[in-house]
Amino acid sequence: MYRGINKPTNILSFSINKFIASNQKLLGDLVLCKNIIEKESIKYNKILQSYWAHVTIHGILHLLGYDHKNDKEAKVMEQIENKIMISLNYQKPYM
Repeated sequence: MYRGINKPTNILSFSINKFIASNQKLLGDLVLCKNIIEKESIKYNKILQSYWAHVTIHGILHLLGYDHKNDKEAKVMEQIENKIMISLNYQKPYM
């Protein structure tokens, strides 16, 4: 169980927010579940490489302080994810 949720997930983000040598900020760690990402890419009819990119971007946004606990936060995150995915020549994950 993590954050009150007792089910498998595609990615977990663990924030560190620590400065390391040369004034570089260490954001944290991402833990990705290959099996779930592969199953979800099929379930949602997504290209696997694109879905990996999307899930990774989603996790990084969490490390940067974004969240989707309510509709307003979710909309902001989705817009950023769409913009980044387009910049990487992938389709928008959210329409």
